[in-house]
This record gives sequence, C-alpha cells and structure tokens, in this order.
Amino acid sequence: MSQKRKRPEDESSNEDAPDVFRSDPIEDRSSTFVGYFSPSLEGDALQKLPEIQRATHRILGYRKESSQRSLTSVKQYVSGSDDDGEKYAGKKVEKILEGMRVGGVCVVARWYGGVLLGPVRFTHIENCARAAVSKWQTHETEQRAKKMRLEQETAEQKKLAIALIERDRSIEVLRTLAAGKERQVKEGIVAGVEALGDADDASEDVEEVAPKSSEAMNLKKKTESTPKPAMDYSAMPLARLRALDKARDATLSFLLKRIDKADADLSALQHNAEAEDG
Repeated sequence: MSQKRKRPEDESSNEDAPDVFRSDPIEDRSSTFVGYFSPSLEGDALQKLPEIQRATHRILGYRKESSQRSLTSVKQYVSGSDDDGEKYAGKKVEKILEGMRVGGVCVVARWYGGVLLGPVRFTHIENCARAAVSKWQTHETEQRAKKMRLEQETAEQKKLAIALIERDRSIEVLRTLAAGKERQVKEGIVAGVEALGDADDASEDVEEVAPKSSEAMNLKKKTESTPKPAMDYSAMPLARLRALDKARDATLSFLLKRIDKADADLSALQHNAEAEDG
C-alpha cells in the first residue's frame, strides 16, 4: 500500500535559509529526490529544514574539518552519515563529499511514491548530493570572482583619484603656457604691423587682434593667479572617474595643439622678421 505524501513543492518554502544549496529534483516512478548542501550548518539543522519535514527519508552525510592538526599541517577531516531508514544511503552521500573534497553537510531527501526503485535509487541519491555540492561550488567561484573584481575596481579607483590630481596640475601648467605663447604671438603681430609705418593706422587695423591694455592685464593676472586647490576625487564612483580621465585626456590634447600652433606662429613671425632685416 502506497503512502500518501507531499512533494517538495507542497511544503512550506525555505528558500531563504542561509548557506543552503539545493539540487534540482529527480523524479522516478512517483519518488522524488532533492539534495541539500551547507558548508556551515550542522547535520541536524539541515535535516530539520521545514521544506523536508514530510520527506520519507532525510539521508545525511557530513565531512567536517577536524580541530586536530597533523605534523605536516595538512587539514584533517572527520566524516559520518545517517541512513534515516534508507540502508547504505548515508555512506553514499558521505563518499560524494569525500570524492569532491569539500567540507560541510549534505542531506538528500526522498519522498517515496509507493514503487520500489531498486539499486537506481542510490544513483539518484548520489546525483542529487553531487548537484547540491556543485551549486555551492559555483556560488563560491562567483563570489571569489566578484571579490576580485571589486578589489581591482577599488585599486583602479584609488589610482585614478591620484592620477586626476596630477592631470589637473598638468592642465593648469599647459593652459598657462599656451596663454603665454598666444600672447607672444599677438604681441609679435602688433609689433610687426606697427613697424610698417603709421602706428595709428596699424593700431586700428589690428584692434581685434591686439588685446587691449586692460585685457592684457587681466590675462596676466589670470596666468599668475594662485593655483586652484586640488579636487577631492576619492569619493567619486569609478564610472565618473573613468569619464573624467577621458575628458582630461581630451583637454591635454587640445592644450598641446594650442601650444604647437603658437610655437609655429612664433617661428613664422621670427622668420619674417629675419627676412625683413636681411
């Protein structure tokens, strides 16, 4: 006579249980098998999960690190099992933990459906135990990758925060240098035009080119002003720092082009002056 029993999905859900990793269910002739693995819970706590209280069997295997140490400092483990009415099954689960070299507790719950399965039930038990442990291993791999990525991003954030301060200083230096060279170009143009003869006419012709005295004084004050205090980049998110880094690259490139152009204009003015003197 078959036993009336509830399937796992009929039980109260316990998906929020900490450190519990579940296999997908295996169905075979009305029997259902599900594996549960925890690296931290004790065996009785895992067997008492609310969702498996109506299971026919809660087969247990455990492998825990021993407090004893060998002379070679190699980790030692203690292991054991509980068949919970399914003879020899607990040892099967224990062997899975040993074979996968993991420490923790694994319970395979079986809801018996009234049909004897024979030896294949042990295959289902082993597969569920292996799948539950694999779920935990995948989780651990993802957590390590996440931690490594976070560490790399933190290091990059600190590096960019320092580098941006240096770039800001470089930008101020290059901006001052560019403004000074451009001022020399304008002064050279004015001097060249005045040398043609009529200073008043020349002054009117280059009024838009030559800076007014007040503008020249303002420009000089601006270039000689005290450098701005360094911005605090340490609290900015990484995405923002990356964007600022690209923007600073563009600014530096633009300033270098201004300086190159001013140098070329000064070289041309000097060449023209030497040609006229010759």
